[in-house]
Amino acid sequence: MTPGILLKILSTLAFTVMAVGVRAAAPRIPLAEIVFFRSAVALVLLLVWLAATGEFPGALATRRPFGHLGRGLTGAAGMFANFASLALLPLADATAYFYASPIFVTLIAALGLREKVHVSRWLAVLIGFSGVLAMLAEHVGLGNFTRTLGAQGFGAGVALAGAAFAALSMIQTRRLALSEHTAAIVFYFTLLTTFAGAVVLALAQAAPSLLPSQAFVAPQPRDLAALIGAGLMGGCAQIFVTASYRYADASLLASYDYFALVWAVLASVIFFGQWPSTLVLCGAAAIAGSGLLAIVGERMSVSVASVE
Repeated sequence: MTPGILLKILSTLAFTVMAVGVRAAAPRIPLAEIVFFRSAVALVLLLVWLAATGEFPGALATRRPFGHLGRGLTGAAGMFANFASLALLPLADATAYFYASPIFVTLIAALGLREKVHVSRWLAVLIGFSGVLAMLAEHVGLGNFTRTLGAQGFGAGVALAGAAFAALSMIQTRRLALSEHTAAIVFYFTLLTTFAGAVVLALAQAAPSLLPSQAFVAPQPRDLAALIGAGLMGGCAQIFVTASYRYADASLLASYDYFALVWAVLASVIFFGQWPSTLVLCGAAAIAGSGLLAIVGERMSVSVASVE
């Protein structure tokens, strides 16, 4: 196993541990406060890492500040939605919805950006969409219109919104990666999500009637440990991902993202005693399969283009 693959797998494990921390704190800590702690702690860790590797502050130079702003805004929206879904859904279910992002990437690229999309990627979208429908049938109760939407149905909608925002962020990241240092992309994203969390907390403090659910709550020791742990694991995950691309191509490493689904199922059972239903497991498998098919199709199209 190459160092790049090992680092990528470690990043998926770190992101899962981060999600466990977020879910543990969510019943008592406001969403904006979770976003703020997760981002602020990760930002400090990131700066220490950049300083230790001799890349601070040179790696933070940018020629595209508005590109980072766009990526930060969509990424922050995705983070808020993703963390909210972790509070509303079982960990494995919320993670599976997040990995529907490639479906939205393909749709946005083809319909919004008018990019040429290979047939294999459209097939991947259909497979992934079938997986999303299977999971929605579990959480919303498709075919049973007398059933109320409920918290899990709302959570599924929030999770899909998070996946859509993550897709927009991914597209912006691809554009930034053409001219910007990876460390700069990670730094400005983390800085903006920290700022977003702080702004929402400040608004809740200044106008309690406007955002009553987001008023700052002094965390108890166990919640503080969960928040700091989430931030450290999120920061470590970003460092692992950044470092992995030094040793292997992005096209190779992309397929290892789906280890997160394995970790999420294990964590859901071990920490929360929640075993995903058969329908959710089938849906998650379809979503993961669609992502892998899209990766294979992209590699094939690149190979054909290089031959031509």
